[in-house]
Amino acid sequence: MAVEYNEADDEWETYIGLLYYKVIESIDDYKNLKTIVELAPGFRYKIAYALQKINFDGNLYIVDNNEKVLEYIKQKYTQLLPNAKIFTICESFENCSSYLPDNIDLLLSNHCVDDMIMNEYLKTNNENKNLEYKELFTKCWYALNLNKELTNKIIDKIYDNFKTFFDSKKTKYVVMAQYQSNKYFKDVINEYKISWQLFNKIKKLTTTDDNELNEVLKYHPFGDDERYLGDYLLVNTQNAKNWICGKIK
Repeated sequence: MAVEYNEADDEWETYIGLLYYKVIESIDDYKNLKTIVELAPGFRYKIAYALQKINFDGNLYIVDNNEKVLEYIKQKYTQLLPNAKIFTICESFENCSSYLPDNIDLLLSNHCVDDMIMNEYLKTNNENKNLEYKELFTKCWYALNLNKELTNKIIDKIYDNFKTFFDSKKTKYVVMAQYQSNKYFKDVINEYKISWQLFNKIKKLTTTDDNELNEVLKYHPFGDDERYLGDYLLVNTQNAKNWICGKIK
């Protein structure tokens, strides 16, 4: 699936990046993180802002199956993380293991689950990849909403990919988020519910404690800026339901 490039809203990148920073900071030995893997950033750099805040200077492996994304990310992350060694891997999550070290301190990803589901749908249904992204998006999620059997099959496959990854790599911590984005608010075809179903299964592979995580997420990156204090946002982006932070069980 082609990833659609559009200019990032830097304020939003900063906001989510600072939430990731606080979540990562809640890990007891976060200062000792030396080998980090990030999955599927797309043309976004929220996680780079988080790693910048913890002064990360280790090895960062970035996995994405789009070469243009990786070209952009390599340049952007090199600017934001000048002391880190950055390695880009143009592969799917399913096939990336052999390119990664056996010992991983932290696996990071922001909003990757919905894209993984959509990619898997497009693979199994041979959709016309030349369609515009928005048209592919709509076709995919309407079809999944109407076909629970197919949805469950895709969810199980991606879940198995995560479990296999955790079984094959010594991954110490996982931090991920799958909050409801604007495209979900604007439509009513259950993309978020389907994505969260998979996200919650992955979460159960970890020791995430929602009560502790909700305390961490009480942090407000922009202080008393009322645009970032409304319930419509806080119950979504700053809700432990939509986050993973823990060790692999």
